[in-house]
Amino acid sequence: MELFGEAWAQAYCQKLNESGAYRKAASTWEGSLALALRPDPKAGFPRGVAVVLDLWHGACRGVKVVEGGAEADFVIEADLATWQEVLEGRLEPLTALMRGLLELKKGTIAALAPYAQAAQELVKVAREVA
Repeated sequence: MELFGEAWAQAYCQKLNESGAYRKAASTWEGSLALALRPDPKAGFPRGVAVVLDLWHGACRGVKVVEGGAEADFVIEADLATWQEVLEGRLEPLTALMRGLLELKKGTIAALAPYAQAAQELVKVAREVA
């Protein structure tokens, strides 16, 4: 299953809906989140790609894969190598954000802070799909 591909995105949304831990941690989260991949022609992503999740009170109401720029309440962007490290469990997302490897392109750390546990669960579930 290709990372950031349509099948991966659909499986990710489905797994989020099956996760009791995510549902509990994200019970107050409302809005959209984009996991964006920077353009990388060598890896087959000449314009970049993003998985945009419609998140609502612990449920994934939908997901879409978009090329180029993503519109979402929060947009987190990185190159392919960084996303692979995060999704393989070799790099913690918070560490990656602090080191500038993951970049919060839209939204603020302060706005994300109340959802730290939900964000951890988002990553745990993504690791099951990747």
